[in-house]
Amino acid sequence: MNSLELHQQWTGYDFGAPEVRSTMAQFRIIVDGINLAGNENTWSQSVQDHILVSTYPLADWMLQSWWRLLYEPIPHGNKPDIAWRMSHELGSAGHGFVWPKILFVSDGENVHIWASPSTGAAGQSVRYLNGLPTPASIPLTEFERTLTDFVSTVVERLETVRVPDTHLSALFSLVVDEGRDDKTRLYRKLEALLGFDPDESPPHVMERAINMCSRYGEETLFELAPVYGARSGREPLETVEEFANLRGITGYPSFNTGREQYDVSTSRAPWTLAVHDAHRLRSEIGITSDPIDNATLADLLGMPPTEVDSGEVTPSIDVSVGIPIAEKKIKYLPRKRHPISRRFELARYIADFIYVGADRWLANTDVGTARQKYQRAFAAEFLCPINALVGFLNDDYSEEAIIDAADRFSVSERTIESLLVNNGYQIRDFLGITPLPLGFQAQRDTASDYGLAGREQE
Repeated sequence: MNSLELHQQWTGYDFGAPEVRSTMAQFRIIVDGINLAGNENTWSQSVQDHILVSTYPLADWMLQSWWRLLYEPIPHGNKPDIAWRMSHELGSAGHGFVWPKILFVSDGENVHIWASPSTGAAGQSVRYLNGLPTPASIPLTEFERTLTDFVSTVVERLETVRVPDTHLSALFSLVVDEGRDDKTRLYRKLEALLGFDPDESPPHVMERAINMCSRYGEETLFELAPVYGARSGREPLETVEEFANLRGITGYPSFNTGREQYDVSTSRAPWTLAVHDAHRLRSEIGITSDPIDNATLADLLGMPPTEVDSGEVTPSIDVSVGIPIAEKKIKYLPRKRHPISRRFELARYIADFIYVGADRWLANTDVGTARQKYQRAFAAEFLCPINALVGFLNDDYSEEAIIDAADRFSVSERTIESLLVNNGYQIRDFLGITPLPLGFQAQRDTASDYGLAGREQE
């Protein structure tokens, strides 16, 4: 399990407002044992394991961005805008200090931390030396506890040195109180998922969101709000209201959707759980390593086999959903037309049945929540088990072999490449990509800013 540590050693300082100079500290941020504050001071030409900053603006930024840090994923289908980046990039703490280049992104269960060393821009007084080779994943509760402890330390420091009451103490008390009240926490979470700062969402939008939570379930809104929120180009959540009237494909799922309880103490990663469940379902249907054909996919979802090949899609939607309309009866609204993408989409429906159950809305999106990562990882492993893939390739990772494998398992070449890289097969130089945990979907523009590159699943 990854870890996040924030350390400060108070030090004297003679300049700035009282709250700033009283919270000056030698500061370190350590993620998974890597000190991201390690730097070269270009003025003194010395290497240090800390930075001299005021922790007051950092604590203030954390509180201002609290709910978005905890719950807001990377925006659906778009490069993050300035408002999003201001709430997720450590450098936004500002106040004239040069902060490490660190990005925090939630998937609803864990907060992923991306970091890269400084690029050596001319004129910078500090050049940060360390980054993270791949994102570190911190359980959401642990991330919130670490931030709470850090802000509490800053507030206590101000009280100890008798600095007149600042807005930081009041804001901290407010955030803590909101977190303790279930209804208020849900409200703040929905605001963040919709892409709004606290109290910035129009009241009628929040009323609609709360009502939809009651009708469709909180889990559904948590997946759809980032897609149909403030950046959707339409009235937030209005499109979701229209789904019930759209024509879809009727199905009667034919498999057990109950999730097996097993020891997950060695990993909280959704893709690890997904691979386990993909193997379990294959075992239940008696196909342990052979390719899954279209008829099997159709049978599992309880839809006519012709619907797998038809290419019929629901127009003008950015997600794939499945809506319960009666006991064990689902209306699917698919969006993928290409046969290979369609197969992957249907496999994600199967994954979502296992993840949430047959009596809930199914939701397949391009957003990087834990549920979506689970779906993509499940679909990849279910359609193309890594052991069967490696056996088929027989140590041949050439482009031609990958094309043949994609044809064999009826998946995309991109899926083959991702499975190989994310399972530790050393073909990075050939593919030109950096391995990310299976199911982790990096938004390309933001990822490149932090020294990462990745290829998404289907």
